[in-house]
Amino acid sequence: MSEDQKLWTPGAVCKELANREPDEAALHFLNETGSVTTLSRAELDDWSDRVAVTLSKTGVMASDRVAIHLPTCPEHVVATLAAYKLGACPTPVSDRMPAAERDGLIALAEPKAIVSDAPELNGITRSAMAKLPADPGQAITGREAVPQPAKAIASGGSTGKPKLIVSPGAFAFPWQAHPLAAVLDFRPADLVYSPGPLFHNQAFFFSQIALFQGATIALNARFNAELALSFVESHRPSVLNVVPTMMQRMLRTEGFRQRDLSSIRRLWHLAAPCPEWAKLGWMEAIGDQRVWELWAATEITGLTTISGEEWRQHRGSVGRGVMTDIKILDSNGQPCPPGTVGEIYSRFGDGSPQYHYLGASPLPDVGEGYRSVGDLGYVDESGYLYLADRRTDLIISGGSNVYPAEVEAVISALPGVRDVAVIGVPDEDLGRRVHAVVEVSDGDPSPEEILTHCAEHLARYKIPRTLEFATALPRNEAGKIRRSALISGRA
Repeated sequence: MSEDQKLWTPGAVCKELANREPDEAALHFLNETGSVTTLSRAELDDWSDRVAVTLSKTGVMASDRVAIHLPTCPEHVVATLAAYKLGACPTPVSDRMPAAERDGLIALAEPKAIVSDAPELNGITRSAMAKLPADPGQAITGREAVPQPAKAIASGGSTGKPKLIVSPGAFAFPWQAHPLAAVLDFRPADLVYSPGPLFHNQAFFFSQIALFQGATIALNARFNAELALSFVESHRPSVLNVVPTMMQRMLRTEGFRQRDLSSIRRLWHLAAPCPEWAKLGWMEAIGDQRVWELWAATEITGLTTISGEEWRQHRGSVGRGVMTDIKILDSNGQPCPPGTVGEIYSRFGDGSPQYHYLGASPLPDVGEGYRSVGDLGYVDESGYLYLADRRTDLIISGGSNVYPAEVEAVISALPGVRDVAVIGVPDEDLGRRVHAVVEVSDGDPSPEEILTHCAEHLARYKIPRTLEFATALPRNEAGKIRRSALISGRA
């Protein structure tokens, strides 16, 4: 069987690349101080071999879940590859969760092993991983166990009951031919920089796809706009994988226009709506053809992409379906005409589920494999998709629909606004009133300036009725606002 025909696993690719290019960098890790730690292909393979042996001694076998409760760090990547080498399913768990939420999620996952520094979890610690003997006394090389399920990811942004999204498919593909790598245009020579946290699907799976392609990956301990830009200049990644909040914060750093960003062949942004000013800022900085957006959910109910060049022609769109059919339905389940906002239902591939939940009921199928994760939007006459907001974030104020993302985009464009979240709070007259929580630099702009700016760009009913300032908004490390935390203190 040729390399093109053989199905390769992440562990097999890791070993093959270590044999071919032992001294080539596999991982760059940007520490909070700005220093960079690098693991070679041989070091990554050897260390993950030794951790795989340790996991196997705890009873981990194919299809078992391994909870990885660590901050973003090299050990997180090593533990993930160790699980894959046993055919196990890595389950990233945010190390910043409150203990009760963390314990509920781990109980739901029922992992065979835990990798964590938390003493009460009695897991394999980073310190223990660092002290593993060079000769583990048990061979792991050559194992052909196929990871299935491929991963189990906690639902992003939820503060309710714990929920895991399990990707049931096998992580086994022809040599350097992961199907999403073609969509993302990941190449073996790439350095793929994902500044987000590894408990989030975006950084976690993009990094694993890149490693499978033979690319080098770059991660950081915690996103810092200045350090991230300096890393881009010094290490010259060809792919930058970010959320809109990161784009905004980098754009607002002093001297952004003077930064050398010429290495970036493709910037991917996803996971949240992107304000037009932020998208345009990056398009002006690196070129329309290099800025790409992806719309998808961890459940892979559908997938769209769009380049900056297309976006110029379909301003505000998130693109057209990739192996995806889309339809928009109203509240009665009837199709919406082009240009009319409704709930987005999509079908990926043949419509068979690409996920299953632990801790929640499956998404309803409205027929022929069409499902919704709760996004609202519309399609134009050419089939391009436009997002309005999440169904659960929609504010109905005085009978009118207000989409927080639209109001946030307007406010965020004001110089001096560092962050903003718009929520609906109870109101005796309107049912819900539009309320903005804003983080500004040095007290500028003022509330009056913000509201005047809104009046120039929004219909009257969309303008916040009330506004408050905050020192910091409750965003998780993936850049998503924890709206429930804001709403619960103001209900």
